Amino acid sequence: MVSANRFMSCELQRHTELQPDCPVLVYCSKRCVEARSGTVFARVRLVNRTDRRIRTVCLQIEGRRADGSTAFSVGGLVLADCGARPHSIFGEDRMLALGRAEAELLRIRVEHVVFTDGTAWHDVPERPMTTAEVAHWRRCSCGMVNPPDAAVCALCGSVLSDDAAPTPAGLPTEPAVPAQPEAETCPVESAPMPDELSAPEAPAPQLYPMSAPVVREYYPVPMPYAEEEEPEAPLWLVILLSILGALALAAVICFFIYCLVYFM
Repeated sequence: MVSANRFMSCELQRHTELQPDCPVLVYCSKRCVEARSGTVFARVRLVNRTDRRIRTVCLQIEGRRADGSTAFSVGGLVLADCGARPHSIFGEDRMLALGRAEAELLRIRVEHVVFTDGTAWHDVPERPMTTAEVAHWRRCSCGMVNPPDAAVCALCGSVLSDDAAPTPAGLPTEPAVPAQPEAETCPVESAPMPDELSAPEAPAPQLYPMSAPVVREYYPVPMPYAEEEEPEAPLWLVILLSILGALALAAVICFFIYCLVYFM
């Protein structure tokens, strides 16, 4: 039986580092700790910046202490069957198990992205991550940052003006990426991905959503198992009720036998 207070939430973390050539943007994350076991889970909010539907994303999550040292590193975390539409937000309804190691911050890197049209993008581990501030990306009115040469916002489709405000220093920034990966697209057969890949779906039309979600704040997605349920009865109460029930049943049987013998 699962109760609503099974998980203890941690603070939201905005991610400032980005992979310049990745088709997926890691916007923010939130950690949850299971109250009973202490296991740490992560929920990640991602943005599909391309004109193609995404099926699977593989992540690497690194936990860092306050002094910047690495506490743990977990790779091969798969978000399967994402069904992420072009220019949309996805991934925040999944929970990724990170073990029981404690860390102050999470550093998330995208390892693989598989599209429904049968192509895949792969990360180059030697390629360093940068920040939106260093890349001089511009912020749209919806809150999403875009490369300097982008004409429209990769999330809401709004036209970016030449005087759009750049990402200011000292504020949380989000990694953004060119809409289409160039040299990293290859047949999915060569991608070292899990077995969840199935027949490719028909590619989605290259249209922007009618109404763009605002990404300035984090709105948690309710988990289907986090519903309020009645607490479990204490073990001693269950044993006591079982004993009383057995005694009551024995008394009924004895009374029935007594009546049977007396009236016969």
